[in-house]
Amino acid sequence: MLCEITVEPGYLKADLFNRQTAEEARDALAAIAAEARKHACSQILISVHASRPLFKVEQYGIPDYFKALGDILKYRIALTGDSDDLRLSQQYIELLARRNGVNVRSFPNEQAALAWFRDRRWSPDRRQRQKPWEGPERRQHLSRRSLKAPVRIPA
Repeated sequence: MLCEITVEPGYLKADLFNRQTAEEARDALAAIAAEARKHACSQILISVHASRPLFKVEQYGIPDYFKALGDILKYRIALTGDSDDLRLSQQYIELLARRNGVNVRSFPNEQAALAWFRDRRWSPDRRQRQKPWEGPERRQHLSRRSLKAPVRIPA
């Protein structure tokens, strides 16, 4: 098995080639988790190529490796595979991981996964990242009394 891990702008990319056993998958996930912590990457793209699908993931403890990332709520993990069988097994992994509170999604290709990463609606701290308004105040502060209609006394 070959596992190439690279740091891309905004995410960590892991390419797995020729993974045949669940033990190799566990080793790769442990290495990916260590690199994600090391580089403080909260978005991880795992692309699997020319590998056997895993359908007994609970038996092998694969979802537990996603939990090993630490604060699992801040991570987004995207999975892609190069065959229909791999995508099916990744959808199963997604189901189990999301049931355990891990933000994992399976995608048909890397472009769809990267679009998910760029989606600003996900980020829980997006309000803190925006710059505060520096311009003049646009709202006019009127007192409530000035908004009331004048009182008319019948003559």
